Amino acid sequence: MSTPSTHTTSDGGTAVLDAATVPTAALRDVGSDDVALVGGKGANLGEMLGTGFPVPDGFVVTAAAFVDVVAANACREELAEFTRAAAVASPGELEEIAAAARALVRECEVPDDLVAEVTSRYAEHCGGRRVAVRSSATAEDTAETSFAGMNESFTNVGADELIDRIVDCWVSLYGDRVVAYRAERGLTDEPQIAVVVQSMVDSDRSGVMFTADPSDRDRLVIEAAFGLGEVVVSGAVEPDTYRVDRETASVRELRIGHKDARIVSTDRGDRHETLDEAHAWRRVLSDDEIARVASVGLDIERHYGSPQDIEWSYEGEELFIVQSRPITTLDDVEPGDDEPILRGLGVGARSASGPVRVLDSPKDGRRLVDGEVLVAT
Repeated sequence: MSTPSTHTTSDGGTAVLDAATVPTAALRDVGSDDVALVGGKGANLGEMLGTGFPVPDGFVVTAAAFVDVVAANACREELAEFTRAAAVASPGELEEIAAAARALVRECEVPDDLVAEVTSRYAEHCGGRRVAVRSSATAEDTAETSFAGMNESFTNVGADELIDRIVDCWVSLYGDRVVAYRAERGLTDEPQIAVVVQSMVDSDRSGVMFTADPSDRDRLVIEAAFGLGEVVVSGAVEPDTYRVDRETASVRELRIGHKDARIVSTDRGDRHETLDEAHAWRRVLSDDEIARVASVGLDIERHYGSPQDIEWSYEGEELFIVQSRPITTLDDVEPGDDEPILRGLGVGARSASGPVRVLDSPKDGRRLVDGEVLVAT
């Protein structure tokens, strides 16, 4: 684990966090130097909250807590052996290794003192509200690697579910995709994970923003849909796409998507709703709201010094930032003059070329090989 880190907190004080001993930490007391303790997501969110960006309050169950739990349950070395074996395993063996590791973590008992500390932090920072519970791996959201979307996260979690969802996040450290991603990159160090717990944003509109458009560096791209942002990130709907001038924050290109579904928060959990045609084709953000999202995004880019992939949400008129990570690849590709035969929505800010592979279902995923460009509904 890392040595203690020291940084200025949002109230002007100084926080000293020892990654080897801290089981939980207030989100406002962590920052970019604390990735080893709170993971990439936790470090980014804490950094932004402490800097004054509109990030929901919360706390982090640290990577140290995860390590302590697996060690107390006498399975730390067995998990390390699974990681070493995965680095040289075949695809079929990877699935078996991942399943065995998940079962081992699932069986771990959470000690009473950690349960009590989580309960206390929840009352202090979330005030009884339903929360988002989000995985934050210590190798996540860096400029070299991105585990975005691979580890589990949960929205609209009540107090009685909180510990179970934290364990679910720990288990997801050994998901099939995560294990395969680590093996592909030759990562054999002990994987660790923190869990971010934040007050839930009851989003009526949400989406993602890339502060640099790979096809035109003078623009940024905002995608937006109704309800919680999961429908955008998962590709469940065709979002609105706004291409915005970085200097003036004016909309240079607007494409209204068909948003026929949304997810809304209720006291009984998330609810999936189908939208009628009139609502599905309705524009999500006004020009002023687009300009506000763009302005905050560019401020975040300036703070970090590199283009960012940002998740945002509106609850009424209040804008929240719920994630920011560096764009891991931004190739210098000049657009060609040839007219495209097909247009669609990209899943990230990356440019590439290669043979096209059309897949009708995720079950056909094994047909996709290195160097191909995936096209799907």
